Amino acid sequence: MALRSALARSRDAESEGTRRVILAAAEDLLAEGDLSIRQLCARAGVTPPTIYHHFGDKRALVARVIDDCFAVFDQALARRRPPADPVEALAWAFDRYVEYGLAHPAHYRLMFQQRDARRPTPAGLASYDRLRRMLAAIAAAGRLRVPVEEATRACWCAAHGVTSLLAGGYFSAQDSAVALLRDGLIAQLTTAPAGRRARRPRGQKGNRPWHVANRR
Repeated sequence: MALRSALARSRDAESEGTRRVILAAAEDLLAEGDLSIRQLCARAGVTPPTIYHHFGDKRALVARVIDDCFAVFDQALARRRPPADPVEALAWAFDRYVEYGLAHPAHYRLMFQQRDARRPTPAGLASYDRLRRMLAAIAAAGRLRVPVEEATRACWCAAHGVTSLLAGGYFSAQDSAVALLRDGLIAQLTTAPAGRRARRPRGQKGNRPWHVANRR
């Protein structure tokens, strides 16, 4: 019995090792711009039946690579502590999102620009839900102007658009337009805490609040 258990554990470890080798090779090929089963077999040192046994088909394999990229992205954010104020935390998350995309451009492209993948992946949904919970916390504090789902989509669109343009070299991360878009979006979505007058930029009329978030 003990011998059979040891053999089973050995086979499981070997199988998982093979999966990781295939995934690493697939990620490299996708980052280089193309992935074919023939190329993948040559890169990973496996046969097509091995790939199909572990992942089913090419689309499922690509989805798993993307899922892993989202998981790494979420883990990177989870290791950092956001500000206690929920609106400041949203601005912080925007900055961390852009920061990650620029620091890991290959991962970022895989997360969003692979057409062969089945979408959305589980980790992609979890990443979206993390953002949605941040907006829900603002709503729970009575400071969100629009429905949570609408605000979540707006924030993701803005962060993704900025990151994609920066990664494409269209302008610099130090461009004042980045903070202008971030702060303007948050101003439209949220209100100031009760008892505190919101700041607004010079020349802005009316009583719409303007939150200038601290970048941390």
